Amino acid sequence: MLLNSSVREDGEIIITSGDQLTIETAAEFSRIVCEALEASKNVAIEFEPAVKIDITGVQVLCSACKSAAQSGATFAFHGAAPQGLADITASSGAERRAVCKHNNNSTCIWFGGAK
Repeated sequence: MLLNSSVREDGEIIITSGDQLTIETAAEFSRIVCEALEASKNVAIEFEPAVKIDITGVQVLCSACKSAAQSGATFAFHGAAPQGLADITASSGAERRAVCKHNNNSTCIWFGGAK
């Protein structure tokens, strides 16, 4: 399955992760996220349950969250966070439980708060 996006009736854009968010898909993922954030104030990603994620994919997620916050938009996820997200943040040493100013001063949903 490939990355894609769709628009809901309320204007929210949903990006479907496809089967991988890795260095190989980072450019396309970034492009889709940027276009979505230009078109809507509410953007979310829905992960495929077995999505493969590497640290580059996590970095794009974090960057999208920061870009959304700077423009007054939101970038989050719908449904469950995949195990691959928790695995890569833990194995890379990027896991953190600190608050994030880009996430309403809540725990970072990408680097440790995703459940």
